[in-house]
Amino acid sequence: MKRFDSVILKIFLYELPIILLYFISISIFGLEAAAQRNSFAKVWYDFGGCFIFGSWMAVSLCLSVRLMVSASCREKVLAKLTFLKERDEREVLLTGQAAKNTMLTTLAILLFLFCLSCFQISVYQVPPEQAVDGKSRVLSLGLQFDFTTKKIPQTAENIEKQNLLSYDALPISSSTVIICLIGWQIASYNYLMRRAIK
Repeated sequence: MKRFDSVILKIFLYELPIILLYFISISIFGLEAAAQRNSFAKVWYDFGGCFIFGSWMAVSLCLSVRLMVSASCREKVLAKLTFLKERDEREVLLTGQAAKNTMLTTLAILLFLFCLSCFQISVYQVPPEQAVDGKSRVLSLGLQFDFTTKKIPQTAENIEKQNLLSYDALPISSSTVIICLIGWQIASYNYLMRRAIK
């Protein structure tokens, strides 16, 4: 399995620049439109999309599964990615402390992001004839938790209202949150490790 892990890691890394070149060529040369007129552009567009990008996606999924289930693969790949070095017992101890602090701060960030993704706040103004006790501004607080990303259609209200302020979810996508958390884990661990060594 070590040879298999090494092969899929090399394919993953070596295909990355090809993927970047492929997407740059699509955006700069407009290959999507050119593929309808030019046969060479169509071959490159189809080959890149089906074979290059498709194989890289398959290798990425395979590598991700191997990282989850294989301790040796995880040790080999993620240790290099996070610049993890354990040369003696002292550094092993410092690595444990840095990993613990990174895990706790990441958990705090995840709790904060969970709150931001669930809370809903709206401030709106209703017409004077629909005001309650002479107050035309309304504050609405809500909580939404869904297991899927499919939005439940909200029922239409009979109140005509002018929206002054509205917040109903994180303004960034889940992919952005995940990539930011990966970057945070690596940066936080390395910062805490350097600080502990000094």
